[in-house]
Amino acid sequence: MTGKTRVGEVGRTARKSRSGRTEATRKPGDERWAELLQVAAKTFADKGYSATTLQGIADELGMLKGSLYYYIRTKEDLLFELVRSVLVLAEERLAERVPDDGPAVDRLEVLVREHVIFLIEHLTETTVYLHEADQLTADRRAKLPVHGFIARLEKLVVDGKEDGTIRPDADPHLGALTILGAANWVYRWYRPGGNSSPEEIAEEIARMCRKSLEA
Repeated sequence: MTGKTRVGEVGRTARKSRSGRTEATRKPGDERWAELLQVAAKTFADKGYSATTLQGIADELGMLKGSLYYYIRTKEDLLFELVRSVLVLAEERLAERVPDDGPAVDRLEVLVREHVIFLIEHLTETTVYLHEADQLTADRRAKLPVHGFIARLEKLVVDGKEDGTIRPDADPHLGALTILGAANWVYRWYRPGGNSSPEEIAEEIARMCRKSLEA
């Protein structure tokens, strides 16, 4: 995706659709919405989606529960907006930092490195996504921009087989899923202040993924 939405950069107001149902519209620069997303992310990550209540989030924000409905209608709305926002931000980062040309295996290494660094830099939000996205309805999950990343990895494997930098017997889909699983698992074990910096961790994982597919 190429839009400029950022986590915490969109505010919300209510409007009526033609059917009479209240829908959300976004207004840039709403600091309260940014704060709401941050508090929701931490609460979902700490307590889990099921144990979190809108009343608890409102209490953390020091506002009335009814005031939350200025931004969202349900708890699921909040989870969806949080997950969607961080995925859009991740996609934009990769689009900006991963080159469009050059040896495919080099570009794959850059992609994995940038993905891991992003996960670590947005650890709370990505933890919520990886733990709680299945709490969304099937319709909501289908609207999340998740397939682009897998497709990008698959294409890099295909390109690498064509330019000779990736093994000719490599399976693009299996390779993409394996890399994604290895990279995403960082959220389970990474702790700030460890022996390795986020950049060092990302470099090492990216190198291992490269070596697993390199010709």
